[in-house]
Amino acid sequence: MKFDLHMHSNASSDGQFTPEELVDLALQRNLGLIALSDHDTMKNVAEIKAAARQKGIEVVNAIEISTTYKGKYNVHLLGYGLRIDDPWINSLQELAKENARKSFELRVAKINAKYGFDYQVEDIIEQAGTTNPWFTLFDQLIQNPKTQTLEDFQDYLPGGPRAVPGPVNFYWDRMQAGSDLYIPVTYPDLLEAIDHIHQAGGLAIIAHPFRTFEGKDKWLEELIAHGLDGLEVYSNYHFPEQIEYYRNFAQDHKLVITCGSDFHGKTKPNIVMGEYHLEEDGQPYLEAFQKALQKTAQSNPSYQ
Repeated sequence: MKFDLHMHSNASSDGQFTPEELVDLALQRNLGLIALSDHDTMKNVAEIKAAARQKGIEVVNAIEISTTYKGKYNVHLLGYGLRIDDPWINSLQELAKENARKSFELRVAKINAKYGFDYQVEDIIEQAGTTNPWFTLFDQLIQNPKTQTLEDFQDYLPGGPRAVPGPVNFYWDRMQAGSDLYIPVTYPDLLEAIDHIHQAGGLAIIAHPFRTFEGKDKWLEELIAHGLDGLEVYSNYHFPEQIEYYRNFAQDHKLVITCGSDFHGKTKPNIVMGEYHLEEDGQPYLEAFQKALQKTAQSNPSYQ
């Protein structure tokens, strides 16, 4: 069975498609099982399950939670098999909206100060509408004649090695902890989020671990000791050598291995639903994942 355990709908500010449209795309891609893992919300899970049921596709309850580790490192934590009605899970969306607004205001101020621009927060937010304003701002930055001569942006201009998807790559490359463009955001603590996922009857999986945990195996071992269930080994953010490394790490530590495209649509145009650099048969990973989910299903009636 073909499957994809990481995708986003329009419930995420950077997602394009409705639940029904995602199901149609999954059908075109011959996927038999999917997980809708929107950012900090499960509001579209019931809708996509209803649509998928009509097309013979299984849907796993899921979410991608923005968290903070050791006070400053941003980590995306995937939760699978959770109860849709969990109060803590349902509190995340409002917190995420508040954080997003505050961090965007600070981000615009830092970009203006560093590069000599005069972008206005309210203008960008109005132009973005219901979508993530960072993508709107980045599009304007790339189209600005002044940006063409700025060294920091050269790799992200059209045709550059990091141009697709430019907004995402620029964020990961130049706006993380240690950068002068970094904006600290108060997300839920990673360890507490793992606990809450377990309390909601779910599995806690680190998304695209290379992004945060390169060369930090001791951190992962700390998380495993706390109850982390697995790693998203097969990811479009991992090169083959990284996939091999984390596959071996997960197997050595008896962790669940998941596979997800992180499909969004137009904000990540080079990512295809159902593709995540898996060359071999993925059935053993799916079966191990489903076996782990079975332990949560009894306490999670909304997963049925």
